Amino acid sequence: MGDAVHSAETDHVRRLNGPAVEVAGLRKVFRVSGGVGGRRHRDFVAVEGASFSLEQGHSLGIVGESGSGKTTIARMLVGIDTASGGSIRVAGRDRSTPAKSTSERRRRGSEMQIVFQDPYTSLDPRQSINRCINEVLKLHRTMTENERRQRIIELLDQVGLTEHQGLVLPKNLSGGQRQRVAIARALAAEPAVLVLDEAVSALDVSIQAQIINLLNDIRERTNMAYIFISHNLAVVRQVTDQTLVLRKGVVVEQGDTEKILDAPENDYTKLLLASVPEPGWKPRRVRADAALSRESEI
Repeated sequence: MGDAVHSAETDHVRRLNGPAVEVAGLRKVFRVSGGVGGRRHRDFVAVEGASFSLEQGHSLGIVGESGSGKTTIARMLVGIDTASGGSIRVAGRDRSTPAKSTSERRRRGSEMQIVFQDPYTSLDPRQSINRCINEVLKLHRTMTENERRQRIIELLDQVGLTEHQGLVLPKNLSGGQRQRVAIARALAAEPAVLVLDEAVSALDVSIQAQIINLLNDIRERTNMAYIFISHNLAVVRQVTDQTLVLRKGVVVEQGDTEKILDAPENDYTKLLLASVPEPGWKPRRVRADAALSRESEI
């Protein structure tokens, strides 16, 4: 699909006086059960002491292996999970504790939105694309019906979709098109920060490239801040300025993306980079008895 045509009127830019996101000493502890009948309990520390700051118009990548705490941080940022300790400030306002009112929840939603890995789970399969986006506009923006209708057309155009595609159900779109809808739906709130949790990992390489180009274009025009959570270091290189590396919930390295990916200092970061397959790599068959022998030596 070709690039959409944009006008200055479609670029909604939020101006902030300070950082878009400030996180200090963030901690999350889960109480988990075990033993016979689940009667024994223990604390599982998912995130410990994470701190970072993100300026408006910039992007931060959070990387690490599965279970490192990446998604837990995302869930705390948007308020799905409550932090066990530390502080979170978004657009200058504290959100370390749960929202106390409906109006506060709406305000937080207008400041930060999240796009998940599977867009189909965040879209009502019974509603047209237009209605899915209209719900967000009704909740977060004060507009007439005609203004909302025009804004939906603008948002669809902004993510490279047509006005006609707004009339169909999510099931009638491809995975890449549904992810564009999820992004348009998040943009409808005009957030200061957009969190993308493995937002392109389920897409094939060509569609990934389209979404990455789209995200870079939107950030350049709207001055929005991104937090991009991914295990794909090649994607992180393309869309982020800063990178934070997590291991078992602890930040082991952070700084300029280019510096970290080209000259990492931490051994764990080096291991992550070494695990990325190089062009032309092919899986090598390993004899089962040899594999078992190596496991016994660990």
